[in-house]
Amino acid sequence: MSATGKTALQRMDTLVRWTDASEMVTRDMSSDADARRRYRPMRWLPLLPMACGVGLVSSAIAFPVAQAVYAVAGPIVATMAAVSLNGPLGKPSMDDDEREAALRKDAFLFCLAVLALLNMVGGPALMVMAALQGWEMERLLGIAFALVIGNLTWFGSLPTLYASWKSPTLSVFEE
Repeated sequence: MSATGKTALQRMDTLVRWTDASEMVTRDMSSDADARRRYRPMRWLPLLPMACGVGLVSSAIAFPVAQAVYAVAGPIVATMAAVSLNGPLGKPSMDDDEREAALRKDAFLFCLAVLALLNMVGGPALMVMAALQGWEMERLLGIAFALVIGNLTWFGSLPTLYASWKSPTLSVFEE
């Protein structure tokens, strides 16, 4: 059948077959899917949602932004979730050995320490800036929303970044 004579459902079926998505779903649903799945280190990819979160917070602080800009939060959070699920900390913690458990603990403690420090310094600084410049309530709510999204992306991406850099390189796994 020609491409012009296909219905929308037939085109979507062709697209699914072309992407091998059905094979990926079958592989993921098989009983030994976790044994074959590799949670690889991601040394640079977690920086993408972290930078987007910082950009959202920075733009909300620098100038009043339109409410449509905050729609960026959905793709940022989805990217962060994909990075953390496929990174070295993506598998369930019950399957960790001692080294992986220590790495997971160190990664989350490092993340919490960085976020605590940034929020302890940044919160009062933002309150002083808001008081001195007389920001209206709509702008303050936008900044609060941007801060929540920024903290969420950093909390989801920073442990993956830390664990990826602390993990041994691939040459160690091959030996």
